[in-house]
Amino acid sequence: MPANLTPQYREAEARYRSAKTPEEKLKALEEMLATIPKHKGTEKLQAEIKQKISKLRKSKGERKSKGKLFDPYLIEKVGAAQIAIIGAPNSGKSTLLSLLTRARPEIADYPFTTHSPLPGMMEYEDIQIQLIDFPPWLEGRIEGNAIGALRRADGIIVVMDGKSERLLDEMESLLQDLEENKFELEKEKTLILVNKIETPLEQENFSIFKELYEEEFAIRGISFLTISVEEKESLKRDIFHLAGIIRIYSKPPGKPPDLSRPFVLKKGETVKDLARAIHKDLAYTLKGARVWGSAKFEGQLVTPDYVLQDKDIVEIKT
Repeated sequence: MPANLTPQYREAEARYRSAKTPEEKLKALEEMLATIPKHKGTEKLQAEIKQKISKLRKSKGERKSKGKLFDPYLIEKVGAAQIAIIGAPNSGKSTLLSLLTRARPEIADYPFTTHSPLPGMMEYEDIQIQLIDFPPWLEGRIEGNAIGALRRADGIIVVMDGKSERLLDEMESLLQDLEENKFELEKEKTLILVNKIETPLEQENFSIFKELYEEEFAIRGISFLTISVEEKESLKRDIFHLAGIIRIYSKPPGKPPDLSRPFVLKKGETVKDLARAIHKDLAYTLKGARVWGSAKFEGQLVTPDYVLQDKDIVEIKT
């Protein structure tokens, strides 16, 4: 049966072929479907038009959805833990990221060189920890998405400018801004680095700062520009402890332990948690384990609820 396509359909088809954007194509297709004669001879053509309309609508919906859901602070956790780095403009956040990872953020002596969160991987012994340099904090303004990222982080490093005459005011302002956003820094998850501590006056100001806040937070006075190799390694160790994680090495029965790829658990987790990390079903058949390291004697048989410590070697018993 001949299609007998109408002039209106032909015009809509011409607009479809010349359309430059998906929106223009979709509009033309919808006009084609509306003006095409509805009979057996056009059934195949109608099906093709409907299929094209469906694909374009789906593509448009996906783009719209992705646009709504895009969040620069929603960075997938990679490695053993994720640590957020926050601080005022020119405090040294980007320098810290560059110092401890292979990331190469833009660093300059003017503010706002960091425009969006920038991740980097810090190597610590046999694991890697993800550090994220946040855009600079401005007094009185914290992005809502930034708060969500801070909640997801395993730990937070606050970098302060030790040369600032407003050091104490800036710290109080930051705490107030966070509180207004219903977020509170936790002592066990927060490390405050007061950067640029080089002169006697800066040392004196840091002593006052530390005296005020050392009961609430872990605090270190440091200079990123003159940091020694020993200080750098010590800082990495502090960040590892900040993450609240432990490394556990598995030992197959009758074989040496695998010391190359540790399982990473949270502090306070048990043999049962390790079994679950190895395989979800293993926790159900678990009877106990032998532990080398934190146990009273090497290879001690322990129960599933035994709390493991960093660098324990564990042989699961089922």
